[in-house]
Amino acid sequence: RIKFQSSVSCWGYFSVGANGGIHEFADSQFGHIFAHGANREDARKALMLALRNMDVVGEIRNPVEYLVELLSMQAFIQNTIDTSWLDGLIAAKTVALKYNSFDVVFYAAVFRAMQAVKNFGGEILEALDKSQLGPLKEVNSMNEFPIEIAFEGTRYTFAVSRLGPDELQFAIGGQKLIAKVRTQPDGQLLVSCGNSVMKVQGTEEALGLRLRLEGIATIMLPTLYDPSELRSEFNGKIVRYLQDNGAAVKEGEPYVELEAMKMIMPV
Repeated sequence: RIKFQSSVSCWGYFSVGANGGIHEFADSQFGHIFAHGANREDARKALMLALRNMDVVGEIRNPVEYLVELLSMQAFIQNTIDTSWLDGLIAAKTVALKYNSFDVVFYAAVFRAMQAVKNFGGEILEALDKSQLGPLKEVNSMNEFPIEIAFEGTRYTFAVSRLGPDELQFAIGGQKLIAKVRTQPDGQLLVSCGNSVMKVQGTEEALGLRLRLEGIATIMLPTLYDPSELRSEFNGKIVRYLQDNGAAVKEGEPYVELEAMKMIMPV
């Protein structure tokens, strides 16, 4: 789903159908945005405003937040860039999204807590449909349960308590935070905590939780897993193994080749 409002100074088109699907003949660039103005600076500001107000919700990753940061860099503003400028930024990881680390951890805990409640409720209803009453003995576990979040090398453990149908309490380190959570028609969560209101969307992937905080950033939070497991950031078909079974693999050394979207990528 894409929300984009064209204006006199900025317009765009996207290969997205009315039901939200990407057109079957679309390439990796499923959208194009154009801006103009009396001068380059006016066009840049119009483009930044359009990107800040743009909302892309779905499984396909997009660089909207990253583009906003690029447009605000002095090199871009002064037009001193060349073809190697972006490659250098990516290699040096110069552009970093700005966010509060604990906000990310908290909203990730909210998302996973809501998923846990939803999944447990589904299991109860499925058992009742089969006339199985055994799971009812565990209903209390849906009202109080722990949630673990790993982010930036630190593990956080929250004690979650349900205070109502749409109200959760998160306790950690002697502090208690109460959040009111409402699920929107598009699947996003509207989270209210104190004077703060945030729209949150999450997707559980092979490597962890991809969390999107509206107007801030999209952040990847790794899943806690066995360090002996080797995982890929993308789905694909194994073409060949680059290491023998039982061999020692050094850090940064590829061990397998995967085929995805007609491309061979080492992992």
